[in-house]
Amino acid sequence: MGTSNIALERVQALLKVDTGSGSLYDHLIRVVRKLSEDKPDDALAQLETLSRHLKQSNFRGEAAPDEGKAVSVDAAAEELRQMWCADSVKLVRPPPSPMPVLAAVQNYLEDAAMFEWAGVGFGKQESYHMAMSLRRLATDTPSMDSLRLWGKILGTQGDYYVAEGTLQAAGEGPAPPPFVLPGTAEYDVEPRGEGPNTCAYWVAKSPTAPWVRLPAARASHIVASRNVQRIMTGDLASPVLTAPWFPGEERHLLRAQIARITATCKLAVKGWLEVDPDKGDGKLMKIVEDPLGSFPAQEELDGAGGWTHAAHFLLQTGRSRWPDLDAIGAAREENPTLISEKELADMQDAKDNKDTEHECLETIEADLDERKPDDVESTVAWQFKSHGDKGIYNKGDISHRLSSVRSLIWPGAISVAQGKKYANLYVGYGLKCGTLVPGDKASGLPLPLKGTCPFSPLEPAEIMEEPNDLEEYEEPNPLDKDAESDKGSMDGDEDA
Repeated sequence: MGTSNIALERVQALLKVDTGSGSLYDHLIRVVRKLSEDKPDDALAQLETLSRHLKQSNFRGEAAPDEGKAVSVDAAAEELRQMWCADSVKLVRPPPSPMPVLAAVQNYLEDAAMFEWAGVGFGKQESYHMAMSLRRLATDTPSMDSLRLWGKILGTQGDYYVAEGTLQAAGEGPAPPPFVLPGTAEYDVEPRGEGPNTCAYWVAKSPTAPWVRLPAARASHIVASRNVQRIMTGDLASPVLTAPWFPGEERHLLRAQIARITATCKLAVKGWLEVDPDKGDGKLMKIVEDPLGSFPAQEELDGAGGWTHAAHFLLQTGRSRWPDLDAIGAAREENPTLISEKELADMQDAKDNKDTEHECLETIEADLDERKPDDVESTVAWQFKSHGDKGIYNKGDISHRLSSVRSLIWPGAISVAQGKKYANLYVGYGLKCGTLVPGDKASGLPLPLKGTCPFSPLEPAEIMEEPNDLEEYEEPNPLDKDAESDKGSMDGDEDA
């Protein structure tokens, strides 16, 4: 009898446990009381419905959301999502009728497939949005002549998608001056279509965001950017707080870094471009009449011999060419206050001996030739790799192999070629890294390149297993000579 009472008490205690919305014991009492009051004809069939209604009426938690109302956990995130959806719809919307005349826009979806083989890309959805965004930029810029995706600059708070385009030549303007004088605004900014201003550049924070055109590249900004190392923040108006001082905002630093990367890493397959014979300066390039006919073989693209530079080199002055020093010298004879003789002589010496201009369409074989060891034949500034199926089909006419060229000076710059197509892309932090290349050829020391930063170096420095023993030398002032110095002053009497 005692054991049964204990079991009954345990059952009652279990039924009376309150889980937050009441206990089972109280719920059963309410169900029995309700049945005794209503006295339904079929109490067994209505038991589950009655129990559910009683549970809902006695629920003490927060009410469930209305099923007809959209639930948003984060209102700010939901607003951004709605904005992204609206921008995406604008990108895929067909152009108005009649269709405007577009520029030669890069088919980035085809190029993205090549970059994917080389391990670089943004994903299918982002690549599609980028292709549509380039089309929209060309539509909104009537003076556009050609347009391509230059790459992506990574930042701390946001990234920059960069588009590169060439604009149509303006009408005949005022005649250019006979020469540009160093220190003037004309000297600091090269004309449109020349040097670092050969192309114009636009940036966007995302493939669906609007494009913002960057200012023209300045020689002073390019020179100053070589002395600072700074990761972009994603804000074009952000101040550049560095030492040494940079004379501009982040938009100017970004434009200078784009100019430096383009001058070093923009490549073309050999035979694709030629110097424009209609331009007498020999600095402007154009595509040959039959570029596909002279396309290099795939084996040649796996080495430095199949690639050439496709942009103007930058001098230490930040420009692509020296001014006409002969014209400046002739003008100085008439006006000696125009420029000092020493400044003119220093520029002439630098032009002839220290910082000579490079020819257009130079091959990449001579890049960092001063660093190349004697036992190495290929260039040390680039890394070559072959991807994909290396088989040859249709009696040697078809090959699906892809060749990639990566820069070791600017990590993130890559050029790919497959079949009769090639493309350039940059995805990185916009920092030059000289630790990826071999050390100094003369001393053998792992000295970095000038103006570089060991940002995420991939080649560790050499570590000695045992330190070198210190070599002992005789004391420079022996004790026997100390006695001579104690006899007196060699300067004579101080009172004399």
